[in-house]
Amino acid sequence: MKTFLASFSLGSGALLIGVLSMGIVWLLRSLLPKALHSLSAVIVPFILAYCLYWSPVWLASDPSEYGAWAVLGVGIWFLAGFFPSAVMVLIIQKRRARMTREN
Repeated sequence: MKTFLASFSLGSGALLIGVLSMGIVWLLRSLLPKALHSLSAVIVPFILAYCLYWSPVWLASDPSEYGAWAVLGVGIWFLAGFFPSAVMVLIIQKRRARMTREN
């Protein structure tokens, strides 16, 4: 498992975080109040990026290299999840507004 998690490059990790973030934000739309949808577009990608980046260290890898690259790794993966999640939130909000107007 540690080898699998450590094998993610910036590109493959970004793709994974983007897809997972969109999916989780879409699932949370029915669980969270409307006011928290925008916040979920920030929190979900950050938690996923942070956990994916540091998981090899948590599974006993040498942490010496990870600390130096944390801002870049977590930052890029966060942005890769934030933008698709933000678009998902906007789509959900517009769809909900349109459905309320029609009813």
